Amino acid sequence: MKLQTTITLLLCSFCFLSACQKQETPPVESKSLENTGARKAGDEVHLSSNAVRLAGIESVPITEKANLTEIKTTGQIKADENRVFHINSLVPGRIVKDNVTLGKTIKAGAVLAVVQNLEVAKTFGDYISKAHDNETEIKELKAKLELYQKNMDRLNALNREGIVAQKDFVAAQSILKVGQIDYQAAQEHAIHIRSEAKAMLSAYGVDLDQIEKNGMDIREIKTGSPLVSPRSGVVIEKTVTVGDVVNPSQPLYVVADLSEVWLDITVYDKDLENIKQGEPVRFQSDSLRNLKVEGKITYIQPSAGENTRTFLARASLPNPRTQLKPGMFGQVSIKTAEGTRKPFLPDSAIQKNGADTFVFVDEGSNSFQKRTIQLGERLGDGYLVNDGLHSGERIVENGSFQLKSELLKAQVGGDD
Repeated sequence: MKLQTTITLLLCSFCFLSACQKQETPPVESKSLENTGARKAGDEVHLSSNAVRLAGIESVPITEKANLTEIKTTGQIKADENRVFHINSLVPGRIVKDNVTLGKTIKAGAVLAVVQNLEVAKTFGDYISKAHDNETEIKELKAKLELYQKNMDRLNALNREGIVAQKDFVAAQSILKVGQIDYQAAQEHAIHIRSEAKAMLSAYGVDLDQIEKNGMDIREIKTGSPLVSPRSGVVIEKTVTVGDVVNPSQPLYVVADLSEVWLDITVYDKDLENIKQGEPVRFQSDSLRNLKVEGKITYIQPSAGENTRTFLARASLPNPRTQLKPGMFGQVSIKTAEGTRKPFLPDSAIQKNGADTFVFVDEGSNSFQKRTIQLGERLGDGYLVNDGLHSGERIVENGSFQLKSELLKAQVGGDD
């Protein structure tokens, strides 16, 4: 009896100790994605909806872009012919003043030179003569008009007293009216004389308004015809100096607006089919190594040069500081689009682990599959993909680093 009691007590004690050993320790709160439902199955990461929200995971559909290749060649800067203008003398004459040098930057309206011009002297002399005669006529007519007005005032006084013949009164009124008409006509004629002279002189570049503003001396007849630049630019050619005799058919100055310039590009036969209008071009000057300018192809020559057997493509380049000068040579890079299009990935979607490059494909239901890829050419803020992805799939763009961390954490835990 005592033996049975002892055995019973021993069994109870053993069961009590076993129950104490099986009691679990309370879990510790964690902010990791594991605590919100992350688990690993091969190369796949599963998250809860709360984990996706906390990680800021966003998926986007894969887009495709054309594969670009780079063609390298050479090019030369030239002035844009649409922005080049020639300045000629309107009449034959002799250069009496030369105000510019080759390469000088000028403003619109600047006087480049002055040509001694007999036509200007004749026109200006005729204007002074006619203006003087007209001024004398106006003074005479004004004096007569004042006399007619006094006579009319006298007859008006006599008429009020009834002691003047009616025919004398009417005749005086008629004479006064004619005097007023003649005086007004002489004043209008002065306007016509000046307008005619101004138009003729302006054809030779002479500004009558400016002459009169500065104080015209009728004793000094102008003989110079100024050559005025119609636009701002740089003097790129000059064929005259003081003392040269010129004629209207002879270009004296060539001025170019260099705010935009042409880049003439050498294109070889093997590259011709890959170059299209509108494709981006980068020019690096041989003389200014730090100067790189970008533009777009605007023209492709339809036939090869007879001597060079190469083709010519032309690009328009911005040149606001006029650092690019006509005649500059340099290296040209042309980005051309191939016919094939490839999936494009932004940098934020791409992850690396050692030699492994991968992304996470969104498979729906908060499931993300690691996908090893082969990157192609860099394009802007991302890469083209040569292998591993297909159009229409959705990839994780934001939050892919958090998925990588969870995947590596799960793999380390699996090894343990």
